[in-house]
Amino acid sequence: MVRVIPFKAYRYNVAKAGDLSKLVSPPYDIIKGEKIDRLQSMSKYNIAWIIKNKPREGDTESDNQYTRARDLLNQWIEQQILVQDKQDSFYVYGQDFEVHGKKLFRFGFIGLIRLEDFAKEAPKTGKFSGVLQHEETLPKDIQDRLNLSRACMAQFGQIFVIYPDHEGAIDTILKNAMKDEPIADVTDYEGVRHRIWMISNDADTSRISQLMEDKYVIIADGHHRYKTALALSKEHPELESAKYRMMTFVNISNPGLVVLPTHRLVQNLENFSKEKLLADAAEHFAIHTFDDRDDMFELMDEKFKSGEHAFGLFMDDGKFYALVLKDVSVMDKILPDRSKELRQLDVSILHTLILDRILGIDKEKLAQGTMKGGGYVVYIKGIGDAVDEAIKSVKKGAQAVFFMNPTRVEEVEAVSKNFEVMPQKSTFFQPKVWTGFTINRLT
Repeated sequence: MVRVIPFKAYRYNVAKAGDLSKLVSPPYDIIKGEKIDRLQSMSKYNIAWIIKNKPREGDTESDNQYTRARDLLNQWIEQQILVQDKQDSFYVYGQDFEVHGKKLFRFGFIGLIRLEDFAKEAPKTGKFSGVLQHEETLPKDIQDRLNLSRACMAQFGQIFVIYPDHEGAIDTILKNAMKDEPIADVTDYEGVRHRIWMISNDADTSRISQLMEDKYVIIADGHHRYKTALALSKEHPELESAKYRMMTFVNISNPGLVVLPTHRLVQNLENFSKEKLLADAAEHFAIHTFDDRDDMFELMDEKFKSGEHAFGLFMDDGKFYALVLKDVSVMDKILPDRSKELRQLDVSILHTLILDRILGIDKEKLAQGTMKGGGYVVYIKGIGDAVDEAIKSVKKGAQAVFFMNPTRVEEVEAVSKNFEVMPQKSTFFQPKVWTGFTINRLT
């Protein structure tokens, strides 16, 4: 049974803290360097001062970035910069945004889930209910977030999860709440509008908890944060509040649920050969050559819509290539112990047939890849000027970039329900859920 409950969030008191748009932040893992400085310069109360407090020369065990974050949190509560709500509530979280010129609205609710280990098998009887992960995680960040959690004993950033509610029973309650004025309304620097509404009446909060009991939830974004919360709960078995984690829950059927692709930039390979890559790929792929990248993407999109498997490729030889898999059954022979749903993912096909078997980028080498450089593979989120930047990177010395079609939401659900995980960075849910609208203190 999934146990989801309302809570009394700490929220910014704008009468003392000022403009909320200067106080909230993107998730900790996408704010680095100048972004941290920019956020912290907006207000001395910006949540980035806590979630990304910087280390200093001379830091000690008793005075460091985590203890400073703790001290700030305590000061802000004492000064009523942050004030706890008086009633247990769920918080509706809606985001207006635009993707490829199309205006969309995604909404869900913020609540607490009782922590449990990731599910590994279905029950012998009854409906499956539990917490599922959907992709492999890179070995990073858990220790940093655990140090912050230990010092502050609070949860700041959201974990973004999706759950099945095809009848829309919970969405009906959320939509009704959205008829009221929001308690927060912020448009960020990327043009995404974030709004929060509160659900405090016992009938609605009880109904949401009841409806979630027989559901499963799939972590869409925040695997590291979930693992951090599990670790902290095991360190504090005496603390009931540590057994719960704040999350944003979104219905799988929500029309604003969008997954964008994450492209793969390949670099640092010894003895890389463009000619050999194309020749070897021809064993399993029909290779189409274009002078214009738009034609490549047009064919990729056509194949995506028809259910075929295709990738784009650029290697700075004046051409753009589309690689279309000839026969998907080849994956049955290579990964016979995996489910059909996992074998037929575009990312599984690319990683298995091309990155691993042709280019020699195995799991160990993949683990060195990041979103910001280094290693053999750099992951590039398919938004904004990502394509231009990826092409520029190849022209500046990287060896190739593989352009991906997005993973479908139903593919995420199918693989997760098989208790399997996709290759890392298989999905990019847009937009991100921001930090600072609600805080859950573990006291």
